[in-house]
Amino acid sequence: MDGLKKIGRFIRNCVELYIPIIAFVALFLIFCFQVFMRYVANNPQSWTLEVEQMCFLWLVLLGACFAQREKAHVSFTLLYDALSVRGKAITAMLGNIIISVTFAAAFIPSLQYIWGQMERAQVTSILKIPKTLVFFPYVIFLAVILVYALLDIYEEIMVLRGDQKYIDKMLGESKSEAEQAIEEAARQESIHLNADIDDGMGKGDK
Repeated sequence: MDGLKKIGRFIRNCVELYIPIIAFVALFLIFCFQVFMRYVANNPQSWTLEVEQMCFLWLVLLGACFAQREKAHVSFTLLYDALSVRGKAITAMLGNIIISVTFAAAFIPSLQYIWGQMERAQVTSILKIPKTLVFFPYVIFLAVILVYALLDIYEEIMVLRGDQKYIDKMLGESKSEAEQAIEEAARQESIHLNADIDDGMGKGDK
């Protein structure tokens, strides 16, 4: 069971983390190469634009999945922060329901269209890259965000049912970065204080 979890975690990280990192590095290097060829070598390369566009799509769409996992998307929470735990759960659930319905409705048509590009042998104009490969991260994006939204709905239901584990999790996730930094600083200070006390007791015993 632990082996399956490790495999699942590795695949998840490949999709949401490692592939976007590779896409970003490739995008940056090709961009630098394009600038050099255009302005230094005076020999612009037209194929770089296609690769940059593909890398950008893979980077943004799959990177958005990782941001959703970490709850790192930009959000405006002025009203949300003022709500009670129950109000937070209801508000978040309504948003996730909208996302779930929208993404579930878009998944099959998007998959059929993108997969159909391969059947129609549609490729990019210069490098002849199959357009299915170029746009396929959009299907992955829809699927992953849908799964995360459904998992969030489950957690919000558990909050409404009064499960303390999920209540604490929701309260922790709703804390601002400043509050998290203060708590982390206090925790580190407590660790150092305990260490100093232990050292003092050890020296006293000697």
